[in-house]
Amino acid sequence: MSDQPAAPPSPSQPPQGSLSVLILVLGACGFASTFTMRLLDPLVPTLAAEFGRSIAQVAAIATAFSFAYAVGQPFLGPVADSLGKLRTISTCLGLLALLSLAAAFAGSFELLTAARMIAGVAAGGVIPVAMAAIGDRAPMAERQIMLGRFLVLMIVGQMAGAACSGLIAEHVGWRSVFVMAGGIAAGAGLLVVFVLKPRPDARRAPFSFAGALANYAAVFANPRSKLLYGLVIVEGSLIFGMPPYIAAILHERAGVGPSQAGLVIAGTGLGGIVYGVLTRVLVERLGPSRMPLIGGILMGLAFALFALPFLPWWSAVAIFTLNGFGFFLMHGTFQAQATELAPTARGSAVALFACALFCGHALGPVLMGAALHLFGTGGAILVFAAGITLLGFAAPRILPLAGSRT
Repeated sequence: MSDQPAAPPSPSQPPQGSLSVLILVLGACGFASTFTMRLLDPLVPTLAAEFGRSIAQVAAIATAFSFAYAVGQPFLGPVADSLGKLRTISTCLGLLALLSLAAAFAGSFELLTAARMIAGVAAGGVIPVAMAAIGDRAPMAERQIMLGRFLVLMIVGQMAGAACSGLIAEHVGWRSVFVMAGGIAAGAGLLVVFVLKPRPDARRAPFSFAGALANYAAVFANPRSKLLYGLVIVEGSLIFGMPPYIAAILHERAGVGPSQAGLVIAGTGLGGIVYGVLTRVLVERLGPSRMPLIGGILMGLAFALFALPFLPWWSAVAIFTLNGFGFFLMHGTFQAQATELAPTARGSAVALFACALFCGHALGPVLMGAALHLFGTGGAILVFAAGITLLGFAAPRILPLAGSRT
């Protein structure tokens, strides 16, 4: 499996063909995970009506999923380092498939929430571990580019989850959305089992509590770790506070249904695809220090435009495409930095990175809900717009980013 040696290696470069296969298969895994992650957002008004709950209560399911995703990371990182990254990914995808089916047949709001929360833990063993696996094989000079290609497939899953869930819910029913998610997760897990092979030179220490602590000590021995993780918590809270409320905001403004809201949310993924296609050019022309700055400005602009209530609902597709491009300019840079924090414990380092992101992910909807109550829809969105813009300016000053334009 794609695992980290016990000591810093001088890795031999894998054949380009095998690396391409790795990216494609792990991209399919990322597709399955993000399909499951974002499919609930367009369904918030539908589920509120189905279970007789408020919009805020249903939006809180996203917080439960994200909190569970974050809490699972400190355990999943050492497991992946010790037992194997590919084995961890395939097992988590199998569990995700079963939990998606459990959500499909949930007879109450409480059971649906529980199924989604446990699914958050399982989903947490896919994308961060896949990133660590890519980090094991791709040299730092190429890593952000390889991660960008992985992100393209992962983001297509995000788009499909948002767009398809609304359409399927309107024409077949919301339970069918979770059935489809389960089938996709199962298929991706089988791809890992039958297509990918372990690295022949991979060496793993047996899993132990002491070993896990040693891995985390290695991560935090790098002073950059605390700064990067702090930035990512803020980033996650500012970016992911919005999606659970988009469908409700659009319904209030224009009376649109889940399918249209899904298209708007999918716009973020479209912006990510643009980033993934242009990653090499962006890294070479802008460099890591400029990418978060420009990303923060673009996200702030997108949020400010979404705050304007008189714009037609379909303009939000372009607005969130711009937002998605800005997000991945910032987040893709942070992500590449995370893979280099602790080369001897890369799975643990990336797991903590994901933990930080999803702590912010869980906090975001709570903060947005409070802001909506205090400032109204337009005011709340503008507060978040100002916050993400300031983060773009602050990030390169708080954490000078490794790497430079080539």
